[in-house]
Amino acid sequence: MSLPSRTVWIAFAVGWVASPCAVGQVAAQRMTAPLGPADWPMEHVETHDGRRFEGLIESQDDYWVRMMRIFRPAGRPMHLVIQPLETRHIASIHRLEPERREQLRLRIHEFRHRAVIEAGRMDAVKLSLIERDGVHFHRYRGRWFDLESTADEPTTRRIIVRADQVFTAYRQLLPARVEPPRPLRLVILQSRDEYRVFLARLGLHFDNPACYLQEANLVVVGSDLGRHASTLSRIESRHKAIREELEQLEQALPERLAALGAQLREQGRPRNHVTRLLLIERRKIENQIAEKQRELERSDRENAQTFRQIGRRLFARLYHEAFHAYLQNYVYPADRYDVPVWLDEGLAVLFSGGLLESDTLRIDAPNREALDRLRADLRGDAPLPLAALLEADHQAFLLVDNLAAAAQQKYVYAWGLAYYLAFEQRLLDDPALTAFVTPTGDASPIERFEELVEMPLAEFEGVWRAYMMKLR
Repeated sequence: MSLPSRTVWIAFAVGWVASPCAVGQVAAQRMTAPLGPADWPMEHVETHDGRRFEGLIESQDDYWVRMMRIFRPAGRPMHLVIQPLETRHIASIHRLEPERREQLRLRIHEFRHRAVIEAGRMDAVKLSLIERDGVHFHRYRGRWFDLESTADEPTTRRIIVRADQVFTAYRQLLPARVEPPRPLRLVILQSRDEYRVFLARLGLHFDNPACYLQEANLVVVGSDLGRHASTLSRIESRHKAIREELEQLEQALPERLAALGAQLREQGRPRNHVTRLLLIERRKIENQIAEKQRELERSDRENAQTFRQIGRRLFARLYHEAFHAYLQNYVYPADRYDVPVWLDEGLAVLFSGGLLESDTLRIDAPNREALDRLRADLRGDAPLPLAALLEADHQAFLLVDNLAAAAQQKYVYAWGLAYYLAFEQRLLDDPALTAFVTPTGDASPIERFEELVEMPLAEFEGVWRAYMMKLR
């Protein structure tokens, strides 16, 4: 397929992969507040010695308060700890009103059973098989996007569920303004060779591992899933065997009880004796079913963890390009708005580095690797002037031959500038951002930016550099 005129949004060639780390902090030691719906309503208990425990109070009696403590450290995954607190040490207890308490309880339930919930969502995905140019694809048609994948069926299902989650999360951070005139199409390829061949058919040649073709409304992502096909196949086979064993136990329960009951009655056993033996047998089988269910849940968790490790780079690329596509399709379409390349790329790097918790994206810490690269460059002999970033076009972000280093430099600067505007100036959901991307007059990129930040570029650049150098 040939696209004679096209805009290409590309993923940073992730020698570094978006991976949020330590908490952000500015010179005044002020914690960077989370971006997006990161805060959960929580109950809390305060003790006489001044300690505070946050989470959900599960039970309370005259002697103990049993609390499910919730820890969501900035830039790191959430975890839960069950902790009993002696009432004699408690100074005060603060409970949520019923509606918000139920909301918290449901969130905890979803978190604790996330692997099982994800497995259920995977099962609900409807796929079909198609062939194009001699290549077989699994195809999905959904609310946010259509997807085609050369990966195996279970992997494709998992990718679809994660992609759907990240689109839902993006909608929370940047609410949709419009509906796209045509469906967005995602193509996931399980090897870099397949990726290069696919792009060659479109007349494209560059080293970026993923791209968004705006005119075609197409996201293409390359991966190395093919190298891990045998591992993923073993995982799926084991999971399938456990599920089949569970289904056999559940289906056999009524038949086994009926056969045992008939046998006992034929033996002339008293009715109460038959009832007692049947109850014992039912409990034994139900215990076997419960243990098999726990085994299946453990398998779901282990599978999810293994896939997270294998698919880390794939999802970083997918989330990056998905953001470009979401912004174009649902927030700032190019026929009505003029989003600068640096802003689109910077926000894509920022968002692809968030922590996805169910359908919520947490962005509550700077990307450590991007920050380290940016700071090293700012200290170097040839830091990038912001004017050059603001005036950069799409080609400047393509990783092509001897221009790759310059493109990588622009990615980390774009991330740093987007991070500052989102966290320090709180412009992400501000009407000023919409005004900035709305075409007006013949103002230059620098003039438009100066109007957005309300100061001359030279002055802003000094403030921004000082901020980034002090950020931790």
